[in-house]
Amino acid sequence: MIAVVAGAFLAPGLIGLSAGPASAAPGCGDYHWIGAAGSGQRDGAALAANAGMGDVVYQSYLQMRSALAASGRTLTAEAVQYPAAPVPADGGLRGWMNFMDSVHAGTDATAHQLTAFTAQCPTTKVILAGYSQGAMVIHRNLHDLADDPQVVAALLVADGDRLPGDTTINMGSAALAPGVGKGVAQEHSFLASTDTSTLPARMGARTVSVCDVGDPVCDAVPDQDAMSATGIAVHTGYAPATDGLHAWGAPLYNLVLADQTDTGLQPTQSLR
Repeated sequence: MIAVVAGAFLAPGLIGLSAGPASAAPGCGDYHWIGAAGSGQRDGAALAANAGMGDVVYQSYLQMRSALAASGRTLTAEAVQYPAAPVPADGGLRGWMNFMDSVHAGTDATAHQLTAFTAQCPTTKVILAGYSQGAMVIHRNLHDLADDPQVVAALLVADGDRLPGDTTINMGSAALAPGVGKGVAQEHSFLASTDTSTLPARMGARTVSVCDVGDPVCDAVPDQDAMSATGIAVHTGYAPATDGLHAWGAPLYNLVLADQTDTGLQPTQSLR
């Protein structure tokens, strides 16, 4: 998925610069965040809010940016440009086909945007993040990124493609009480075109996956009412914290620290 030609996506000033070692374009920072919004978080007014990433991903970005800035590092960002179609209310086939078209579009858009960015900024390290449908979009690219030297970390919150036994760093209440629940797309893997294999160990070790028990998207169980008020409350209850089950910023920041290419960051740096 990632191995696509990036020429059409490069800035005009960079097209044709093929001779000699790659050099960064003006404006490249130390780190870059590519964030994918959840279902319905890019509709209407929601598109302008939270930089097009949705609130969970955007607040996580701000948390990371603050921590890196305290260590003198910069973090730029962009949203994955895709529909983020809302979950169909009636559960009809046409609605679900539209939803899956959105997932496929987001998966492709993430690959294109990542390829274009790394071509323009070959020394900038990248963090990928997504919530709900956006987590599926990011997850579906991770299988191809285990050997990518620029992708240093990934964050998946309420991932519809989640596997309980994946190689990821697992957080949330579902990690404390693992059961039969898994990503809703894994329940219908053929129709959802889901990869049912775990992530390569090298990529899983760089990926934080957050899921709470009872979330109908990432902790789906057979015959569960996905639209129950309780389930919706769990699914919409994620927010980055500095302690507790949703303190995913700390392990994500530690993954950035673990990058072996001279980050100059201090392990004791706190997240705010």
